[in-house]
Amino acid sequence: MANVTQGVNGPPSGKVGPVVFCKWKEINYVRSLPRVNKKRALSEKEVNNRNKFGLMQQFLSPYTKVIRLGFSTYAKNMTAYNAAMSYNLHHAMQKDDEGFHIDYEKIALSRGLDEEITGATFQLLNETIHITWELKNSEKLLHDDLTDFRTLVLLIPENPINASQGVLLNNYIMDLQESIQIPKLTQSDTYHLYLGFIAADGTNRSMNSSYLGNISLERG
Repeated sequence: MANVTQGVNGPPSGKVGPVVFCKWKEINYVRSLPRVNKKRALSEKEVNNRNKFGLMQQFLSPYTKVIRLGFSTYAKNMTAYNAAMSYNLHHAMQKDDEGFHIDYEKIALSRGLDEEITGATFQLLNETIHITWELKNSEKLLHDDLTDFRTLVLLIPENPINASQGVLLNNYIMDLQESIQIPKLTQSDTYHLYLGFIAADGTNRSMNSSYLGNISLERG
């Protein structure tokens, strides 16, 4: 490491070839780039972290548009996507003898305010999934200006060869119901259904999403 004298245009900074110009406690200095041993074998912990991260990234990436709304205000100094990755890596991963798996019941598509609904249920009728819910306290919704929240519904397949289905910013929370068409299947599959609510007033607020359950769909 060597000290660097200031030139006409001030001290240099940043990477130049194999060296880096830095500053520490008002002292300008230059150091060589760290050497990365690409042949070093990864530890078991590093392999596990890579596998977990890759699996969750593969799972969430098709739903980036939803996540950007659902996690937009969840964590400071993080993008919505990174916040969703961090939350779901911590809460929605399982491991067994075969490796890591997604815990569908614990997946979150939105995080923020406590959910203000109860008794959410769904049923499949004529290739349409009908979802209903009740409000915990309608007066609280009015008092806290939450009546502008609209639905986030997503039906996610276990087999990524099949298409997902959903609606975003559709019915209002006060409507107490929502419906979506089931997607055309490539293969028979198990789907998982999620319900959340996003503010449509430009505040980027969201409520914690709920897992409503799974449904087996057969290819016709």
